[in-house]
Amino acid sequence: MRIASAALPCLALAGLIGWTHAPKADTPSAPSPAVESLNFTGLAEISFGETDVPRSQETSTGNRALIGGWVTAPLGDQFGIRLALNGGLEVGSPADVGSNYSIPLLNAGGDIFIRDPSKGYVQLGYRWTEASWRRQEGAWVEDNELSDHQLRYSVGLFHGDFDLEFGVEYLRRSGRSRVTNLSIGFDENFRASSNGFHVLGGSTWYVADAVALGFGAGWSRMETHVPYPDAHIDRFEARLGVDWQPPVASPRVGTTIGLSTGLGYYTSPFQIVSSENTGGEIIINSITNGEFVNFYYDIRLAVTLYFPGTSSLKERARHYE
Repeated sequence: MRIASAALPCLALAGLIGWTHAPKADTPSAPSPAVESLNFTGLAEISFGETDVPRSQETSTGNRALIGGWVTAPLGDQFGIRLALNGGLEVGSPADVGSNYSIPLLNAGGDIFIRDPSKGYVQLGYRWTEASWRRQEGAWVEDNELSDHQLRYSVGLFHGDFDLEFGVEYLRRSGRSRVTNLSIGFDENFRASSNGFHVLGGSTWYVADAVALGFGAGWSRMETHVPYPDAHIDRFEARLGVDWQPPVASPRVGTTIGLSTGLGYYTSPFQIVSSENTGGEIIINSITNGEFVNFYYDIRLAVTLYFPGTSSLKERARHYE
């Protein structure tokens, strides 16, 4: 089974390359390029989420706002490249322990792909995320920095009004925390790094030129090494959404409005059983090791503005983005 699974990406790549070298018919039609022309998409997105934590009488919340965009350009007729950049802010309140938090976010990356707009694509992409934040409880101050690296290989198939995507990601996370308490002269730095992977799949149904329904699901596992050496975090999420392309007078510009909801869970290798706030400081009384499941949901609203405009969402996805 491992040999068969490892061969699938190679077969998919060979199949796509085969499209461009298939025997020519007597009256061949000119193939569509991977990217019709240089194009730009701007994005504004907000999301609201809650997580139910076991052994807690409360839920943690996390809200996020992002703004950014990406540029897609042709590389000859068969290849394309995409460069993306966005930033924003995540705010929330954890359950059990800790104060409210506010985390600035910065995301950047790119993709290179080979695509036949009538059949599908093969794509290799990279994403980098940087976040930093401070938490304070009484005299204790914690400064955190976190970097995530994602390397994704994905294959997409086009059939009629349906798009299918399958992918796998390698995940690398590194972080640094500095904990200080000036009242007792405490000042320590902690560093950690971990690896993981993510498998995903999804589909899009173009119900009409201006309406598309999307469904996706993914599962990941990430090392954590806390509180014991072989600890890890598993995460699963399923998402359902709809996109609408309002009519725009000018063909030079287009826009979409998207609404989606995600449901999922992640495991925790330990759980805080009890804690108390004494004099403005959080005291943790006991921690239990194990695999605890935390369920969560979120709702996202996204608006895109893109240049040039297209006649349909399907044309936008297969010929431009």
